[in-house]
Amino acid sequence: MSMPQEEINFIPHTPSVLKQIFTQRGITPNKRFGQNFLIDQNILLCIPEIADLKEDDIVLEIGTGTGGLTRLLAASSRHVFTIEVDRKLFELSSDILKLYNNVTTVNADILETKHELNLHITSLILSWLREHDQTRIKVVSNLPYHISTPVIINLLEDNLPVDLMVLMLQKEIMERMSAIPGTREYGILSVITRLFSEVEVVKTLPPEVFWPRPEVHSAIVRIVVRKEKYAGSITDYPFFKRMIHAIFTSRRKTLINSLERLNFPKISREHLKGMIKEMQLDERVRGEALSVDQLISLSEAIGRIRPSL
Repeated sequence: MSMPQEEINFIPHTPSVLKQIFTQRGITPNKRFGQNFLIDQNILLCIPEIADLKEDDIVLEIGTGTGGLTRLLAASSRHVFTIEVDRKLFELSSDILKLYNNVTTVNADILETKHELNLHITSLILSWLREHDQTRIKVVSNLPYHISTPVIINLLEDNLPVDLMVLMLQKEIMERMSAIPGTREYGILSVITRLFSEVEVVKTLPPEVFWPRPEVHSAIVRIVVRKEKYAGSITDYPFFKRMIHAIFTSRRKTLINSLERLNFPKISREHLKGMIKEMQLDERVRGEALSVDQLISLSEAIGRIRPSL
């Protein structure tokens, strides 16, 4: 069912308008997909400015929703790729966006698996970039909360040439991204974020700027991606990932006990104690207390000793 032209020309952003259109379309906000729609027009309008969008920028939006933010992104950039997993919302936003010739809408999950972006989507974007002689993209999104952590990690690790992300996130996710060693929030997301980017919290958002209202506060976060930041510092990144996963999934254990979970066939507990002592750390230290630089040093030390045993 197509929308009337006058409806297409209106950006739905109030609860009453959304409820009316959703009723017509048989749409109910889906908690499983983290569907909380931004209804504060002033915040919507400031997002392209926070992303410093230019007319030659290419944008990836994850979670098209009703297309309200998408239209603002399209008006400020060269092209927008917008991804929506919900079929009914995809049909609604496609109607709203059909007059924009610089928007590509995709009905898909951005994640192939928890640890991998959707290959079709990444291939589509990379092919478009090559064809149009573009080298960088920006990610601007009211990111569904339930996929925030794996999406951020995958975007930072993937080969998509992302140089900036402006994301609306659950405040808890933002706190984990900027957490310091030894705190409860410090974990895998904190480490990977610090490895590949610099994070700035632009604005905190109360629940009432969304419909339906979430039970938590949110934040707009600006992430400058610097994948070269630790380039060359980590010889074996897959092993580094294995190591921090072992540490942070057993965070109440001592560092030595966490590392023993990796089952090195020829590295004894005494070897591990020696490496920790060389780093001038107490052998009873927990891995969650190590900074990113210390985690890298530990990973490299283990990497040097593994081939010689």
